[in-house]
Amino acid sequence: MTDIDLKKLFARAKMEKAWEAWDEAEWAFKGGKYPGAVNRIYYAFYRACLALLAFQQKIPTKHSAVIGEVNRIYVKEGLLPREIGRFLHGLQTARTEADYRDKDFSREEVQEYLEQGKRYLQQLGELVARLADEPLHKN
Repeated sequence: MTDIDLKKLFARAKMEKAWEAWDEAEWAFKGGKYPGAVNRIYYAFYRACLALLAFQQKIPTKHSAVIGEVNRIYVKEGLLPREIGRFLHGLQTARTEADYRDKDFSREEVQEYLEQGKRYLQQLGELVARLADEPLHKN
């Protein structure tokens, strides 16, 4: 198996994990566990970002650097809309508030994350699929 094949497998696996986290977010939301839902939405996007970065030479280890790289490589280059970049930054802040500051989110706040997030996660997944199906140059 080549390096490129491994990158494609890694990207596909991360997208599968992203959708699993998304399902967990919906489950937490239905159960009224809003901070938990925010956490799972964030991790769905974090894993999708890792899937995108699989095609780069190096993948950052810090969460903020992962999101920053996705913005630099995919948003600024026009492969993803700017709204996704803003959403990722807002979501990172919300997850920090949920996990470390015990913020109690309202149903409406989390519902908005879910409504916007589903479209955005689909867009990230479509980009990962395109990148995984295209012939890649060796990095």
